[in-house]
Amino acid sequence: MGFFYSVVSTHQETSLSIRKFASSLMAATLSLVGTAAIGESDHAEKLWQANYDARQKYFEKTIGPLPSDILKMLNMTGVWPGGGLYVIPAHSLGQNLSVYTTSGFTNPDMPTTVQLSNFDLQSDGNRATQAGSTLSKKQPAPKRAGFAGYGYEILMVAQSNQQWPLNFLQWAVNAEIGHDAGLLNRVEKYDGLTVEQIQVGQGQMVNVLITKAQAPLPTGIPLPAGKMEILVATTITAQEMKWSQGNGRAALLKKLQGAGVGQISVPNRKSVVQ
Repeated sequence: MGFFYSVVSTHQETSLSIRKFASSLMAATLSLVGTAAIGESDHAEKLWQANYDARQKYFEKTIGPLPSDILKMLNMTGVWPGGGLYVIPAHSLGQNLSVYTTSGFTNPDMPTTVQLSNFDLQSDGNRATQAGSTLSKKQPAPKRAGFAGYGYEILMVAQSNQQWPLNFLQWAVNAEIGHDAGLLNRVEKYDGLTVEQIQVGQGQMVNVLITKAQAPLPTGIPLPAGKMEILVATTITAQEMKWSQGNGRAALLKKLQGAGVGQISVPNRKSVVQ
C-alpha cells in the first residue's frame, strides 16, 4: 500500500506545530475580540507545549527514549499538524522489539476541525515527489469531557525495523481523524474491538484485536489537556477472530496473555485457541 512520510526532527516538530496552531488560533480570534486574542493564543501555546512535554516524558519513562525524528503522514498535512508516528526501540519489552505509536491524538487542538480533499500524491515509486490537497472546515468529532484530544494514543508492539506496523497506524489515523471512528468509545463499549483484514502491505493482510494497554505497557496518565488512555492493537489469527465472536474479546486477551503472546504482534504465529 502506498504510504509516504516526511521526516521531521522532534525539535523542529515542536516549534513548528506550536507556531502553526497559535497563529491559526490568533487569526481566528483577532477578528472577534482584537488584542484579547493575544492572551488566549499565549495560553493555547503554553498548554500545547506542556501537553507535548508530559506525553513525551511518559513515553520515555515507560518505553524508552524517543527517536530524533517523527514520521509525518502527508495525507494528514494541515489536518493533524502537530501529530505523527514514532518508532521507539523497546528493549525492556523484549529482544529486537519496537513500539510503533501515534503521537498527537491527545493534542489540545484535536479533534480536528478541518478535512482534506483532492489529495494528489506523485511519487517516483519509492518516495513522494509532490503532494497537493485542499483543506475545508468540518464538524469536529464529539470531544469527551476530561480527556485530551481524542482521549488516547494507539500503538503496536512488533519486531523492529518493520514497515507493516506503520501501515497499520496509517489505517488507524485515517479511521479516527479522517472518519471519526471513535475507537476508544468502541473499545470501552464492546470490551475490545476486532477488525478483520486490514491491508498493511502488498498482498499482506492482518486481523487485529484492539484493547486497552495492560502492564508492562504504558496504560495512560492525566495530561495537562486531559486524560490519555493507551490502546494497543495486537495481530490475531482467523481462528482467534472467530473464537472471540462467541467468547468475547476480553476472553481472547486473557488467552493471549496466558499463552505468553500478550499484546505483542507476531503475524502468522500459531493460534492460541483450538
